[in-house]
Amino acid sequence: MNIGDKVRSLHDDIEGIVVAMKGGIVEIEDTDGFRMDFIPNDLAVVSTVESEEFGSVEEEDRIISTSQKKKHKDRPKAALPLISERGVFIAFVHQNDQILDVYVCNNSDLTIPFVLGSDRKGEYKGIFTSTLNPRTQVKADQVTLQNFEEWPAYIFQALFFYPGRSVNHEPLVKKLRFKASTFFNNKQEVPGMNKDGYVFQLDIKALTEVDVAKIKDGLVESGSKTEQKVEKVLQKPASEVDLHAEALGLDPNMGNSTLSMQVLHFEKELDAAIVSGMDHITFIHGIGSGKLKTEIQKRLSKHADVEYFEDARKEKFGYGATYVKIK
Repeated sequence: MNIGDKVRSLHDDIEGIVVAMKGGIVEIEDTDGFRMDFIPNDLAVVSTVESEEFGSVEEEDRIISTSQKKKHKDRPKAALPLISERGVFIAFVHQNDQILDVYVCNNSDLTIPFVLGSDRKGEYKGIFTSTLNPRTQVKADQVTLQNFEEWPAYIFQALFFYPGRSVNHEPLVKKLRFKASTFFNNKQEVPGMNKDGYVFQLDIKALTEVDVAKIKDGLVESGSKTEQKVEKVLQKPASEVDLHAEALGLDPNMGNSTLSMQVLHFEKELDAAIVSGMDHITFIHGIGSGKLKTEIQKRLSKHADVEYFEDARKEKFGYGATYVKIK
C-alpha cells in the first residue's frame, strides 16, 4: 500500500485515496474531500480488475446495475492518457562489501532506448546499450569501491518513446562525475527493486552535468578546475505555484490531456526549486475531482529530494494546496 493507492475499508462502506502514512496510521481522503485515519489491516487496495470494471471513484460514483456497468466498460477512453514521464535513475547496489552492480532504472511509463558510456581524460568508452521497458531495470556495469577515486565520468544518452499520443520528449544526454563526500549520502531504496543502493536521478532537465556535491550551488566540476557554470538553468519559481488549468493557459475541459500538462508543469517547477536551492514550495492544485492532487503527491512520495509534504495552510487554501519541504 502506497500513497496514491485507491483503497476500501473492510468494515465500512468507505473508499478513498491514501494521502499520508505516519506511525502505523493510514490517512485516506474520500471523494467529498473528507479525511479519515485507519490502521493498514482495516484497508484493502482496490484491484486493477475491479477498477477496469467499475471505473475510478475519482471520476464518478460506483456503478451498481449490470447494464450500467456494461455501458461504462464500453465507453471510449480518453485520447491522451495520463502517463508518468519522469523517473530515470542510475543506481549502485552492493553485491558484497566491495563490488557494486550498476543499474539503470526506468520508473516511468515510457520505453527508453539508451547507451551508457564512460569518459576518462577525454577518452570515450561504450559500456552498455539496451532498451528499458516501462517500470523495469537492467544491470549495465560493475564497479569496485577500492578504486572509487579512479572511477571515470559516466555518460548516459537516451531517447523516449510512448505508443500513441503524448508530448514530445527531447533526447537526454547526462554526464555524471561522483565525489565520495556526497555519493554515500544518496543511499535509498532503488525504484522498483526493493533493494537499497546509491541512487541518482538522470532526467532532471535543469542540469547538463551532475556533480552531486555542487548541484544546489550551481557548480560543475570538470577535472581539477571548478567553475560556476550551469549551461541551462531553470528560472527560480515562485514560492507558490498555481497549477489550475486557467492559470497555465490550458483548456480545463480537455480531461487527461490537461492533467498531463499540469503534472509536467509541476515536475518542471519542482526541479527548478530543488536546483535553485529553495527550502520549500507550495503547489496550488484545488480540490476538484482530486486527480491532480493525487498525481503530484504520488510523485512527491517517491522523490529523493523531498523531505516531506503536507496540506498547505488550510485557513488560506483549504485542502486545495500541498506544501513541500525540500531536503
